[in-house]
Amino acid sequence: MRAGATGHPPRQRWRLVDEDRGAALIVAIGFVLMIGAITAGLSSLVTSSMNNRGLLQAVRDREYAADAVVEDAIVEVRGRIGDGTATCSDTPGSTAAGVNDTPIRVDWRPACTTLVGAEGLVVVQHNVVFSACVDLGAPCADAAVIVRAQVNFQQDHRGEVVRTYVQQWSVLR
Repeated sequence: MRAGATGHPPRQRWRLVDEDRGAALIVAIGFVLMIGAITAGLSSLVTSSMNNRGLLQAVRDREYAADAVVEDAIVEVRGRIGDGTATCSDTPGSTAAGVNDTPIRVDWRPACTTLVGAEGLVVVQHNVVFSACVDLGAPCADAAVIVRAQVNFQQDHRGEVVRTYVQQWSVLR
């Protein structure tokens, strides 16, 4: 070694070996990529949800409209049975109404049965099946039915309806 101007050997610079050098940059890049992936996934979810919203709202409105028109038809048939204008031997009927900007048709048909009551008397079960569909000007086809309900109208000895029982209520579409 050579001596410097002061007569001492030159000082060596010691470098610390830093094995973690650049690790912060890799962590930062990983963090940015992770946040980007999460953001992309969430934006995809929000976009698909917004696209499906309109369809789901239309289906919901159609089901609610069908429910409402079936309930109105039940009230109408109950009144006809109570005043004697509807019997088990009646022909099927229908009604139509528009609810939620959806035209709905409800067809009903008697489904009466007889059974022996507690006193041994034959009792007529005045059941009616209601089928609701989008009103296309024709009776509801089975494949087009949105709501189907079977309702029992309990009558007293004078023929007046004293109770109404919903035996089945199915949302089919």
